[in-house]
Amino acid sequence: MSLNRKNFQLYGKKINFFKNLKLKLITLGVSLLVMTGCSHEYTIEPDSLPVAYVEKAYNQQLNIAGGRVIPYSFEVETNFPNDMNISISPIDENEADAYNNLKITGVPKYKGTFTIHIYAGFYASGDGKLDKTYEFIVNE
Repeated sequence: MSLNRKNFQLYGKKINFFKNLKLKLITLGVSLLVMTGCSHEYTIEPDSLPVAYVEKAYNQQLNIAGGRVIPYSFEVETNFPNDMNISISPIDENEADAYNNLKITGVPKYKGTFTIHIYAGFYASGDGKLDKTYEFIVNE
């Protein structure tokens, strides 16, 4: 059997073409996977808080979805007076996803409009974060 030099070169070019195509498809697939993995959305419900009333018991649940909150990344900032008598905490601190299910409870002492700012990071999310500010209105 004789090997024709022209046929050999053509066969080699076909192999290189398919190798390059395969490499480009793999690169495209990995890029798409990375991009879709980075666009995960974290949400907290409800979107806004019901109005509270001075000297009336207040109880509201907050649910964070989209991933499991890392406890040490969880922060709450408020502009409540020190003796406002409102607390924000996990519903059950013994649960693995304790910081995904929160409660705002207490009996507000003061009328006004206050803010509750919640920050949270998530396991296996890279730099995924939740950053939500609620308006907490207390009427008489």
